[in-house]
Amino acid sequence: MTPTTQFRINVDLKGLFKDVCAYNKVSMCEVVTHQIQSYIHKQTRDPTLMQHLRARETEIQTGLVQDEYKIWVKPETLINEDDWRHFL
Repeated sequence: MTPTTQFRINVDLKGLFKDVCAYNKVSMCEVVTHQIQSYIHKQTRDPTLMQHLRARETEIQTGLVQDEYKIWVKPETLINEDDWRHFL
């Protein structure tokens, strides 16, 4: 997924969702937001996911990445194993 990924919803499903929301007098946006929050709340009980999210946040804030020993280093210090030039 990219930052500009768009989600496509089946036309029939979207129409039914719109009708149900109209009947219940709630906005589609409110329902979707509530469902996303609920999903995130359930998923963040997983300690592995939380560790990944914290590591991702650190990468974004500092520009550092973790090497194979889980030590934070500058990305340019990592050797690309597929790059033959480091053998020269």
